[in-house]
Amino acid sequence: MLNYKLSTFLELCETKNYTKTAEKLHMTQPAVTQHIKYLEQYYGTKLIYYDEKKRLHLTDQGRLLRSYAQSVQADSEIIKNRLSVPINEPDVFKLGSLTGFGETFAAKVMGKYLNKYPEKKVSIYMGESDDLLVQLANGRIQACIVDTYCPPEEYECHELFESETICICAPTHPLAGKTVDFKELNPYRLIFREEGSKSYFNLRSILHGYNQDIHNFASFVEVGTINTIHNLVIENVGLSFVYKFVVQKKLDLGVMSQIFINDFKSKNFINYVWMKNSFFAEKNREFLDICKHYLSSLGDLNF
Repeated sequence: MLNYKLSTFLELCETKNYTKTAEKLHMTQPAVTQHIKYLEQYYGTKLIYYDEKKRLHLTDQGRLLRSYAQSVQADSEIIKNRLSVPINEPDVFKLGSLTGFGETFAAKVMGKYLNKYPEKKVSIYMGESDDLLVQLANGRIQACIVDTYCPPEEYECHELFESETICICAPTHPLAGKTVDFKELNPYRLIFREEGSKSYFNLRSILHGYNQDIHNFASFVEVGTINTIHNLVIENVGLSFVYKFVVQKKLDLGVMSQIFINDFKSKNFINYVWMKNSFFAEKNREFLDICKHYLSSLGDLNF
């Protein structure tokens, strides 16, 4: 269990505002101030400061304390769950993964992991990167595979590979296998994840980088899951933009096709991360080693 003064400090790190922190924790503002002053006196250093515009910032020592406190908070939840079962029960490895990768890369690696550690139990949580990092911080998972930047002062981050985003369609689509200019996609229907998801944000960023937008397309279908996108594409409902690695098998089987776009290039780093200074670092590295071994066995593939 995290010291309640450190919990107050972590909430202040998020809100950057004493009043909002007090409201979220159902405390008085003077009580929040007292908690922070106590921590500064206890550790013998300043944890926060204000700039010339009266905006709250963390000192270097404050950022370091936040990193340790976040790890302790996350580990505490995992340990709490571990202590609730008989001591002779095998450990549960709690992994989070991007939805598409959970059904492809993570599933393949997990099989190899369980072959090496057959006594292990596994729990896999799938979602968007932002949600996965929240679940990591609250101890719902102990490591995750994400496609977003993770500050090194907060996370232990290991790059797995770089994944290419491609445009996909059904084999019967008029543009299947062709090389076109971006604007030649506009007369067709675009399929994408729902607004608010990181996939949606990534798509908007990709399109804007090529002077395009969702509304340039003839119409669109907005859906909730990656699998639904794949199924709609296969049914020739429209085209979509996805990570190549996620659909590589479907491309190889010929149930999907790629549309090649002139001068188009979009790649993201896929990272395996856990909380900085986590008690479970060694256990997380066990899975990382399996990931690296699996990737090395694939050779120089273009994901």
